[in-house]
Amino acid sequence: MISTTLFRLLLAFLLVCPLTLGQNQKQQQLRKLMSGVDVAVPENDARTNQLQTYRELKLRWVDSSKSSTTLKTEAQTQAPKVSVVEDKKRSGTLPRQRSLELAPTLMFVAAVDAANKLRWWSIMPDPRIVRSETQTATGELRRQDYYISNVTLVVAFPDDPEIATLRFYHPVWNGTDFDLKPLSVVPTR
Repeated sequence: MISTTLFRLLLAFLLVCPLTLGQNQKQQQLRKLMSGVDVAVPENDARTNQLQTYRELKLRWVDSSKSSTTLKTEAQTQAPKVSVVEDKKRSGTLPRQRSLELAPTLMFVAAVDAANKLRWWSIMPDPRIVRSETQTATGELRRQDYYISNVTLVVAFPDDPEIATLRFYHPVWNGTDFDLKPLSVVPTR
């Protein structure tokens, strides 16, 4: 018969071990992803020290190289013009990103310090994408995604004085994994 203390220790180990393995796997996946865009990922996740304030940037995103092009034919030749419309400081903490699941309809946001180290990251729906659904002659719905060239978006990130820029990336499938395609860099200072 197993003693109660030993049983509790074994149960705690079994509960904590998968969480630790999942965090390590996510950290390795993040390192691999960010190495493709020359951003260093520190050993310890900077997001574990949750600050009690955060900043909210309202951005105007104008992409002159596109005008409602379809998602499949995206060919960006010029960097978009991104300007800060509003910068607010808020109280509270930001929700944690639990997984690193990417898709072409999402945008990866990285908060990077002056030494090119990752301080925080998030994944959000790409605000430039609008979905259209039309009915075919046979009655089936046909979906098509379009890019909008002029959008306003809000990005919330920790009020960390070390964060120098927000970098926006588009996840691109390379056949086996996702790569990050740089879209824009916004200074935060």
